[in-house]
Amino acid sequence: MTSDDSSALIDRAPWTRVDDVPWRRIVSPLALIIRGGVRHLQIWKCTPSSERPCPTAGGSCRMWHSGWFLPALCIPQERATALDELVVTSADGEHLPVRSRDPQDARRTSYLWALARDVDRWREITAEAGDTSEPGPVDDEPVTYREQELDSSCRYGEEGPHTGSPRPLRDRASAIGLHTFGHAPADALLQPSRPVALRLSPRERLVVAAELRCPPWEVGPCMLCAVPIHRYGPRSPKVCPACRMTTSS
Repeated sequence: MTSDDSSALIDRAPWTRVDDVPWRRIVSPLALIIRGGVRHLQIWKCTPSSERPCPTAGGSCRMWHSGWFLPALCIPQERATALDELVVTSADGEHLPVRSRDPQDARRTSYLWALARDVDRWREITAEAGDTSEPGPVDDEPVTYREQELDSSCRYGEEGPHTGSPRPLRDRASAIGLHTFGHAPADALLQPSRPVALRLSPRERLVVAAELRCPPWEVGPCMLCAVPIHRYGPRSPKVCPACRMTTSS
């Protein structure tokens, strides 16, 4: 586990990334949401009406694609996983570690956690074993600790991205393990496992907003159970009180 998206531990073994929070936040009953390292399998046909762009041509190739996506980038959106939840589900086999090679670059290997049903489906359509016990290709970047001070200078208003770490980003939001098929895989329709969706009529949204004492546009779904909460706005939580207590217990 790491809180640094440029950590050398990423993609050297199954990993997770969480927010960099103080120890009081860690020991509190609040859920610690996993930001990286847990992904879901997505399968889609590349057509002009597809909600995703073609990962190879940029347009529409009319082929079938599959890949591992972050929960927030799934269609429909999957709910996030709490760190305490992953500890339990990885022990009982609901989440499995996966090692996926990049079809475009055999030297690049990605590690992730995924639901067991997604892993089984992925092995069927790609014929990849995904065995994490097999060592992957050696990465060019050695695992080292540079003992360098972070850049604390304010760069507000300057052009270009800036980072306090000299290391490149290793945790990226783009899909990994992309595969392309000329024909539809068997049972190509993959139902979402834990979708996050909030379907409220304008009237229902007004009623919920009145109960939560917030503007209607700040009502959103809990990242874990999709119940309506005061999701958006200053210092708004991302999960409901019930999920906080469940994950902490």
